[in-house]
Amino acid sequence: MTSAIWLIMHDLPQARADEYLEWFHEVHIPEKLARPGYDWASHYQVVREGGGDMGCIALFGGAATSVFYNPSPAQLKPTQPAETRDMMTCRKNSRSLILSGEWEVNGDGVANENKPAIDAEMIALALCDTAGSDEDFGAWLAQVHLPAAARDQGCIGVRKYLASTGGAKHAIFHERTDIAPPPLAFADPENDAWTARVEDYVSHPLGAPETARLLRHAQS
Repeated sequence: MTSAIWLIMHDLPQARADEYLEWFHEVHIPEKLARPGYDWASHYQVVREGGGDMGCIALFGGAATSVFYNPSPAQLKPTQPAETRDMMTCRKNSRSLILSGEWEVNGDGVANENKPAIDAEMIALALCDTAGSDEDFGAWLAQVHLPAAARDQGCIGVRKYLASTGGAKHAIFHERTDIAPPPLAFADPENDAWTARVEDYVSHPLGAPETARLLRHAQS
């Protein structure tokens, strides 16, 4: 399992989308992967109906969060070349988190530590806070949410991370083969009292859970 992820989410105006994506895939990802400790990168496009801005989710994987703090994102910014600074102006509503891995299971709910990169054709992502109910939330994930995910044939893996930097504490990834409602949509068919209680205290301070399609994956 990847121990750490630098996650970047933003919107991208259609007017410069092609230019930005070519730069991100052909220039920016190789630059990142050339740094010590950066192991892989995956870039996803959020699935949205209609036109408007494109939603992007970028994931950079490393052995530990220290990789992304040495140097930190803030320290990297002043050293960016002119092209990178220009491309960064394309980003709207940008959010960044540095995540530390807690656990990972296959789609059948069996623990899996042997697949480091997130590179599925589809992912579903929830970033959330729990109003201090972390223990109850963790127990619900293990005892209710994971068995429900295991019954979903399109779900090939679930991963749980904690954020050391960013505006949400918990990150839950579903790796998928198809488009489906994102995690924590609370569509459990039994909808028991525990699920209802969790739904009541969970919040999404960085936006609602989203589903996204893979654009590019690369290894260092």
